[in-house]
Amino acid sequence: MDARFEDHGSFQRAAAAFAIGGAALGAAGSLQLAAAGSALALLVAGGNAGLRRRAVAACCCATIAVAWILVPVVWAGAACGAMLGLLLAVVRSDTAAGVGATPPSPAAVALCAALSASAQAAAAVTLPHLSAALATVAPPWIAAGLSGGAMGLWTALAAAPLHVRLGGDALERRLAALRTFLDPELGALAERAMAARRGAAIALAAVGGAELGILLDSLAAAALDLAARAAELSRAAAPALEDDLQRRSAQLARTAGSAEDPSARQSYLRAADALSSQLEHFRRVRRARDRVLASLHEDVANLERARFSLTLLDGAGGAVELQLLHERLRQGVTVFEETAEVAAPSRARA
Repeated sequence: MDARFEDHGSFQRAAAAFAIGGAALGAAGSLQLAAAGSALALLVAGGNAGLRRRAVAACCCATIAVAWILVPVVWAGAACGAMLGLLLAVVRSDTAAGVGATPPSPAAVALCAALSASAQAAAAVTLPHLSAALATVAPPWIAAGLSGGAMGLWTALAAAPLHVRLGGDALERRLAALRTFLDPELGALAERAMAARRGAAIALAAVGGAELGILLDSLAAAALDLAARAAELSRAAAPALEDDLQRRSAQLARTAGSAEDPSARQSYLRAADALSSQLEHFRRVRRARDRVLASLHEDVANLERARFSLTLLDGAGGAVELQLLHERLRQGVTVFEETAEVAAPSRARA
């Protein structure tokens, strides 16, 4: 079964926020405050997307952390960890929604909460000893801060199940299936299209935009369809076949010219005419292949342009640039849908 890790950037930002927040408040000498600091840091670092849900989850984490101070037992730490895991799940779900991706499954959320609870329980048992050992070589507040940062990092690592996608990506599977079918030119174009889609998806995760993600997937799917169609037409319009048809047609014409029997001459001429019709059909197929190949080049160029546009977005004009990019991609998808509708009857006639 295929498995891949999605949205490395979001995972790394959450881990950094948890570690920094845990170290900042953990310097006060309390692991409970470190847990609250991790939650508050992720609230601040998560941006505006899903702010309300994230704020509710962070406040719940802080409340449970205060209860942990009042009831300093391991299970209270585990409860705080489970809530931190749910906060991580909220952040991951909002990030996925922002790029049009599938949110984490309930099983992944439950596993994240369980791992977070285990991490907090383990931290409650082991990190006080680490802090005491560090305090012998560093000021107590530094030792406590390092312990709080370690606890935040441990808890953030529990978010890994939220980023693992089982079953692979449908478009990536399609590309893998096409690799043995495409010639080097078409294979290179298909690889470029998918590389542009991957790069654009990474950049899109930082700025959000579910509709853009859907459009990018549509263009990538169109590129793979065009590559497959071009490969079919390439096989049907092989240069060797054209040479063979021309040679046979010329041979039949010469034979007809030298035939003495009128009936035989007419048969030869009809055979030559049939080959000429095949040759004309061959040329139509070759022209269709050229049109499909040109459309594939255009599609790949649009995907690569989208990737670079997303990479170069700045804060000031980001919203306007995103809107312009959205319009360009939507126009591109519309063009390819119309092309597909026109090509479908042609394929049926062929």
